[in-house]
Amino acid sequence: MKRFLAFVLAVLVILSALSFFSCDGGISSGDPEETGKESTAVSDDEKPPAGKVFHVSTEGSDENKGNEAHPLLTLEGARRAVSEYRKSSGLPEGGIEVIFEPGTYRVDSQTVFTADDSGDEDRPVVYRAKEKGSVIFDGGVRIDPSLFVPASEEVKAKLIDESARSNLMEADLNTAGCYDLDDSRNYGIGWQCYSYRQELYVDGERQTVARWPNSSYDSNLLLIGEDDVPYIQPPENRASLWSGEKIRMYGMPLYDYDSVNMSENALELDTENSIVRITGSMHFPAQNAHSAYFYYYNILSEIDIPGEYYWDVEAGKLYYYPDGDLGERDISFSQFAGEWFVLSGTSYLKFEGFVFENGRNSVFASNSQTAADHITIDGCVFRDNGGYAVRMSGSFITVKNCEIYNMGSGCIELTGGNLNDLVSNCSVITNNLIHDWSETYTVYNPGININGYGFTVSHNEMYGSPHEAIAYNCGGSTIEYNYIHDVCTETGDAGAVYAGRRWDWNGNIIRFNLIENVIDTVFGREPNGIYIDDCLSEQWCYGNILVNIAGWGFHIGGGKKIKAENNILVNINQSEFMTYDSRGVGNSFGHDFTVYPDGYMWRMITSVTDYLSDKQRFAVPLDLLLLEHTGLSHENNPDDPGVPAYGIVQGNIAFGTDGKVAGPSDAAIKHCTFEANIVYDSDPGFADCENGNYSLKEDSRVYRDIPGFIRIDLDSIGILK
Repeated sequence: MKRFLAFVLAVLVILSALSFFSCDGGISSGDPEETGKESTAVSDDEKPPAGKVFHVSTEGSDENKGNEAHPLLTLEGARRAVSEYRKSSGLPEGGIEVIFEPGTYRVDSQTVFTADDSGDEDRPVVYRAKEKGSVIFDGGVRIDPSLFVPASEEVKAKLIDESARSNLMEADLNTAGCYDLDDSRNYGIGWQCYSYRQELYVDGERQTVARWPNSSYDSNLLLIGEDDVPYIQPPENRASLWSGEKIRMYGMPLYDYDSVNMSENALELDTENSIVRITGSMHFPAQNAHSAYFYYYNILSEIDIPGEYYWDVEAGKLYYYPDGDLGERDISFSQFAGEWFVLSGTSYLKFEGFVFENGRNSVFASNSQTAADHITIDGCVFRDNGGYAVRMSGSFITVKNCEIYNMGSGCIELTGGNLNDLVSNCSVITNNLIHDWSETYTVYNPGININGYGFTVSHNEMYGSPHEAIAYNCGGSTIEYNYIHDVCTETGDAGAVYAGRRWDWNGNIIRFNLIENVIDTVFGREPNGIYIDDCLSEQWCYGNILVNIAGWGFHIGGGKKIKAENNILVNINQSEFMTYDSRGVGNSFGHDFTVYPDGYMWRMITSVTDYLSDKQRFAVPLDLLLLEHTGLSHENNPDDPGVPAYGIVQGNIAFGTDGKVAGPSDAAIKHCTFEANIVYDSDPGFADCENGNYSLKEDSRVYRDIPGFIRIDLDSIGILK
């Protein structure tokens, strides 16, 4: 038996080492400082020697040849020109470059790139702005301020607020050139529910569709009527004022992380009883007298503060309460509802220096059936958009040096790699400034979302979101040197960096990130810094600095082989600055979560993974050969699937908290290591504690108290200039 255990241990060590292979075949040393420097060194690609060049201008024509004297007019025209040139002449030395002259290019249809539009490794196809930031792709319609006139008395009379009546303006959207006013599509329920509706932007700021309440949510009871139809009764008979309105509703019926976005087809307004009946289905069963959080929108009569608007689909009119004279204001109404640029089997394309704005759906898109590879999006700006900036499947996808902000949902979502065979997709998201997202659809639309195997997310600055910043639904990935702050502002059961509920999302490293100000400022709930949820296992977190966290710095939800080492935690609100629970043991979830074969965790892994393959048998952090195990996990057996075991929590320091070193469960104490974690009641030697610099001085006492503690360099965290 001892020989067998020794053999298994040896195999595990070898496979663990293999998991650190980088995409170019190099091996990580395992040393935090060295690996950090190697894996985040992303240099700009050198420009290839001159190849074929096409020119595009707002003064051009797609009938032109595309030279500098006779430029093309559109991106679609340029794509066709590139494809035709490739077919007739092949890819030249140095590749093909498409240069866009400054100007605004309207997007009102989808452009699809296929394999015929590809470059190759030495001959890429590059689309770039002649001057960075001077080329704008616009998915909306500009509304001339002169089109706004005082609204009719008939419309004004419908408004509840007297001040709003006297200031209400209207514009004819058909005259403005709008071509899509229907807003009834794609309403839904669940963690990611969108309408991709049209939105109004003034001077680059998203305006508010007419709603009640004006901010936050109406916290009320979700009740069940005699006809078993759930309903809500807004306070003070508010619903009785909405006669004739086709209201919509957005909010959380049960949990703060699950939303519903319901159209008038799923609601019934009863003004006589001043209630809103929910006739459409919801993600969770309604519970009588259960507290719920909603706001009601698309209500003309509720225009009552500057910045609110409503549009009448039948009349083609936009009604708006401005915050002053419209004068020379930049007013735009988003229109095109499709994905902008779809990459289907395309390779070696680059997009550089563009601005994308006023869209309703994803700008760059591909899926598992239309996967792309070796795609680079560099130095672009995405703003004022309802969907994602980049939502792609494939490999070797790089998004770098971009700014993404004022987004209605999330920002970057990449999918790729082979989780079953542990094959990396080698995609990189680095050096981006991402801020103010999830402005319309508030939960499970992270700034960065990675799915599959083998990503690097590094040197990004992220802030301004009601929910999580980075969600990683993957294995074999590294999240490092990111500066994340002021997120999870409307949720409690959440984390700035979050993953959970899978055994095969293992081998991830979270290191050298600065995470601060993770506080729910709306409801006062307690989100976490790094949240390793629901038996997620084999995660390694070290060298992170977590500051001002309303929940736990680390919330470890019962997984195996979790390592949290060499982290600095400051001003953690909880009574324990990190917790390691045992939710997979017994029946603590309220269902057989980890029990073979029908428990949720088993169903997830068996649906996508050959868990008895030579690789997966030892890659997944539990003994999957215990298939005869049919009872609930017992905390005395460390190899039971649901038991928190083989974790290491050591060498962490905390300051500014009255809490314990860690808050492990009894099962975790039995089977995990907790040692050399220190809570300091005075400054242990931070570089500048008063001004928020919590890196350590060279003479800090921490280095004496915890020999081998690795210095965390704040200068290397965040965007590289």
